Amino acid sequence: MKSIVAASLLAALVGYSTAAPSSSSSTTTLRFAKRDSPNGCPAGDPGQVGVVNAINAWNNDVVTVNGFLDSSTIVLSDPDQLLAALQTALPAAQDEPNQLQVLACESDVGPGTAAQAAADDLFAGFGNNVLVPLMNIMNSPDDADTVNGNLHTINQFRCCNVLPDLDTLWSSTAEDEGVANQVPLSAPRPNACSIITC
Repeated sequence: MKSIVAASLLAALVGYSTAAPSSSSSTTTLRFAKRDSPNGCPAGDPGQVGVVNAINAWNNDVVTVNGFLDSSTIVLSDPDQLLAALQTALPAAQDEPNQLQVLACESDVGPGTAAQAAADDLFAGFGNNVLVPLMNIMNSPDDADTVNGNLHTINQFRCCNVLPDLDTLWSSTAEDEGVANQVPLSAPRPNACSIITC
């Protein structure tokens, strides 16, 4: 079971790294030049439906990962239960960069905006601070120090970076597309955020 999940996470990490933002731009208008740089948007602006779908999917991913983080202390003493819980959390965590790529292509996410700063922070840190630590837990579920250290890394980055970035990105893109009344504008927090110092 470990090898299947490990292989799927490795594939996601490879896919995530190859989906990194492009820095080239061959179009002269700002709106379309922004699509090539900095976020690499071959499909262009996602529009209202794309933003609603991305935020709702991402919210579901966050809820799933939060559930894993909130229950991890309970299942920590049983490596098999920890691995079983990761079977649900990993696909959700792996999907988050997909939703980031959609929202980063929204027309309101441009150079100098808070939304672009949030997207940049997520592009730069999500892999090493969420996906890699989940892989480390997967590889050593019976090593309490490894599990605890990696859970701390995930919680610290999620509480101080990911979830505040989502608040910014979700509200900005939803308001720009006129769908703020159809989606959550703030990401739910895991219990750990109440004790994390940012």
